[in-house]
Amino acid sequence: MSIEQKSLRVPDLDLLRFVAAAAVVLYHYVTCYLLPDSPANSFVQVASVVTRYGYLGVDLFFIISGFVILWSSLSRSAADFVISRSARLFPSFWTGMALTALFTFALRDHAPLVEVAPLDARTLAANATMLPVLFGAHMIDGVYWTLEIEIRFYAVIFLLLVLRQMKFIDAWLWAWLACAALGTQFELPWIVKYLTLQPYGPFFVAGCAFYLILARGVSVGRCAVVLCACALCLLESVQQREQFITPDAISGFVVPAVIVSYFAIFFLIATRCTSGISSKVAYQLGALTYPLYLIHAVIGRLVYEVIKPHLGLAGSLAVMCVLAAALAYAIAATVDVRGRKAIDRLLRGLFSSAGLIAPAPASALPEKDATVR
Repeated sequence: MSIEQKSLRVPDLDLLRFVAAAAVVLYHYVTCYLLPDSPANSFVQVASVVTRYGYLGVDLFFIISGFVILWSSLSRSAADFVISRSARLFPSFWTGMALTALFTFALRDHAPLVEVAPLDARTLAANATMLPVLFGAHMIDGVYWTLEIEIRFYAVIFLLLVLRQMKFIDAWLWAWLACAALGTQFELPWIVKYLTLQPYGPFFVAGCAFYLILARGVSVGRCAVVLCACALCLLESVQQREQFITPDAISGFVVPAVIVSYFAIFFLIATRCTSGISSKVAYQLGALTYPLYLIHAVIGRLVYEVIKPHLGLAGSLAVMCVLAAALAYAIAATVDVRGRKAIDRLLRGLFSSAGLIAPAPASALPEKDATVR
């Protein structure tokens, strides 16, 4: 029986997801929020030498997503894929969005320097779709930009499922890389750029290729896909530095080294060399990842502006981290599984009524999966 047919977990993926989320949180809290207020030679200045690269956690998320979404989609119909993704993402997202709106409403007058989105009905409704950009609305939290990239990736997988192209996935990965390579030299039609997730497509392609190596074995073609994707990812990561940090000589060395380390780690995972981390510990960390990512940024910034005159930099950082972890745990413990079951049940009923899927057994429950985001 191939790994595609088994219900297996890779604890290392949960651990990597948590590391990626923690890196992004520390990048925002230390490098973006505290650093401008810190005196020379302070602990913040020292910590920022490392945390300034935390934004690369997003690139790691994209590789992980390519890996696990391809894994989960190969054994599903297009309708099942839509149900699974919707049930997994929206309950925690809506809760995180509501908490962000609540903190924004409560604290925005006490933190006038923080730019926040308007909380009118149109903005809230547009953000609830997870694609506010399609409606010309402001994002309630800037981190939602990555969710739009994820949704576009899901749309690509959905199209491949509908068109029954998954058996040709190796060929489609090459086509995707070809578009990504052309996009570095030429202006492509907007629909091509949109569907190939330019410029982040190679990160997803790499994740897909690593999963295929795990599931179907090492081949020259798949290794070539990984190497080509790595080259394009390195090019993109070096070019995107100026969007997040100062593109100095040190970052010109560190950023490519981090990207290469991602590929090395995934090659070990794909060839079944695991870290040996406890699956229970990994599951708990993985369960915190998505809600932590959703609620840390705007809430953390607002809280920081309110408390920094009273607690200083170290105290403010501690409060922000504890608050983010507590909110993430609360969402994971109270909303995630229950909300997933409710959305899954609702959508299966609607899809079944429309004749898109067979009626589910009464005892059927959605997958328990913290690996797939």
